[in-house]
Amino acid sequence: MTPVIGSEWATALVIAGLCLAILPSLPRRRPWARVLVLASALGITLRYLDWRFTQTVRPTDPTTWAGLWIWAVFAFELAALVNCAVTYLMLTRTSDHSPEADTHERRLRRLPPSALPRVDVFLCTYNEGIEVIEGPILAARGMDYPDFTVWVLDDGRRPWLRDFCEAHGVRYLTRPDNRHAKAGNINHALSVTDAELFVVLDADFAPRRDFLMRTVGFFDDPSIAIVQLPHHFLNADIFEMNLGLGDQSPNEQRLFFDIVQPSRDAWDCAFCCGSASIQRRSALVEIGGIPTDSVTEDILSSLILLRKGFVTRFLNEPLAFGLSPESVKGMFVQRQRWCRGGLQLLFLKDGVLGPGLTFLQRLFFFPIDWLVQTPVRLFAVFIPIVYLWTGLAPLADASLEDLIRYQVPALIALMAPMIWLSAGRYLPLLSTGFSLLLSFRLVPTILSTLIKPFGEPFRVTPKGSGAGQGADQFARGSALTLLLLTMLGLLINSWPETRVIVDPEHRAAASVFSAVNAGALILAILAGRDRGRSRAAERYRTRASVLCEGDDGSWCLASLHNVSSTGAGVFWPRDQAIPRSLSLHLAGGGTLRASVVRTHGETIGLRFDLADDRERDDLLQWIYSIGLDARRTPLSFPQITRRLLARCLG
Repeated sequence: MTPVIGSEWATALVIAGLCLAILPSLPRRRPWARVLVLASALGITLRYLDWRFTQTVRPTDPTTWAGLWIWAVFAFELAALVNCAVTYLMLTRTSDHSPEADTHERRLRRLPPSALPRVDVFLCTYNEGIEVIEGPILAARGMDYPDFTVWVLDDGRRPWLRDFCEAHGVRYLTRPDNRHAKAGNINHALSVTDAELFVVLDADFAPRRDFLMRTVGFFDDPSIAIVQLPHHFLNADIFEMNLGLGDQSPNEQRLFFDIVQPSRDAWDCAFCCGSASIQRRSALVEIGGIPTDSVTEDILSSLILLRKGFVTRFLNEPLAFGLSPESVKGMFVQRQRWCRGGLQLLFLKDGVLGPGLTFLQRLFFFPIDWLVQTPVRLFAVFIPIVYLWTGLAPLADASLEDLIRYQVPALIALMAPMIWLSAGRYLPLLSTGFSLLLSFRLVPTILSTLIKPFGEPFRVTPKGSGAGQGADQFARGSALTLLLLTMLGLLINSWPETRVIVDPEHRAAASVFSAVNAGALILAILAGRDRGRSRAAERYRTRASVLCEGDDGSWCLASLHNVSSTGAGVFWPRDQAIPRSLSLHLAGGGTLRASVVRTHGETIGLRFDLADDRERDDLLQWIYSIGLDARRTPLSFPQITRRLLARCLG
């Protein structure tokens, strides 16, 4: 019987229709809904794998070049699907400890101050400038908690920072050497302090006023060694900035902190991410202090503590704000360190292969993302290039109809659950472009770490004036080379005289995958060059209200849109005349003078007129006390498309 033309699309259209019709109405946080969706996705993928292996791989001879290539492509594909299955298993659960934090905070605020545990707050710094560290110091000093001590742990041994700490009433601590980098710095601080609880903050991370009130209560549970908070950022990340998306596209770390970490927490497999964590001293003492064997001491701490019966609890609330890497250089330094530290877990006696872990703990801490996801992303770009230039097909005896019937449904089934679970935090093409940019630097890091796991020292992510600007020539050059090979391959196969792929269906399939890869490569090229930041100081989003007194004697309550150490954006009431200058009356009795420097619709731009350092300190303290806004107004797909096209056109 002759098949109906177009019937090959039936399965894909049914799956897409079900996803659009059913997923939005399912309760995203309920385990049964997660299991149903993720199991269905994996079931559709198994259908694809059965066809893929039995029809396009097994019939080939792996002793020939063509057969070896087909088996190699399938091996990479299978590894990627295993990685996806592990992730989906983890995502079948999630947690939310905010109601518990509410209960703890109410209880702590009713207790007399003497009944609350004392806390040491460690701000770890090495080479950051005053523009980075002054805000976090003042924010830490202003936390709403009766008994804590702020310690600035300076591995840069800078006299100006010591003087700044003395002038602002915080403790300053240094050591004679920088042995074991950040882990050694914290261990040294633990040797000269004695509070049972201690907070770890990187130099750029500023805690919210209620940071301690929201976290300390969790330690009534003796099994909790660490409470980790998500990393929220005051600035747009480098990918958003370089692509011209501002801070309205999904920050690429939101998927991990808002979706993955709560799921890990539900399995008691969350891990410490260093900054924005509060830890139990006695638990760390039991394991010999902060471990120094890995460049990512935080995740290793969580792994060793698990063996002792302790857990890392994840509280998904924006209680601390830091700076995401401000340059491509800084981003690569950070991600290479994370990658190297994750892979080092394979080689340490206390790592993921050591004794004392359950199967699921071992599975969820295994660095499969680094080993599989990053290389596969780069390998996927090479597949159509090899086909276009050599004619070596990645699949044997597969028609275009077969790909539509089996591969397209699997791709929809794998992407739809992530889009559903992420609630807008995951955009496939943007995510692909970013991961592709990273892969040019991370694949060499993976290979070098597997050969020599401990050959590189800890490197601090540069921030502030030390962040640097420019482009990563190797990453951008690699992306540009692959883009040219892709486009030239398509061009060669468009002419009958030079055509390598003769079959028109196979050529069409290669063109589709090449077009997707070309889009990701263009994003990687654009994201790999720093555009620079136009403001002298980062603008922090907020929704706080402020009482304003105009120079004409009028008063009004206005709403802040953003604020920095130099100025602010304010939503001004429509029925109020806009003055030339005004005074902002701060909570606590302080006053700031400001000049109106621009107007745009209902928004006015202010420049603060600061008389002295005391007013600047009051300003910084106020900025971190008013509540910074972690929420973002997401861009629609057409808006993202327009901005990306504008960026492509310069």
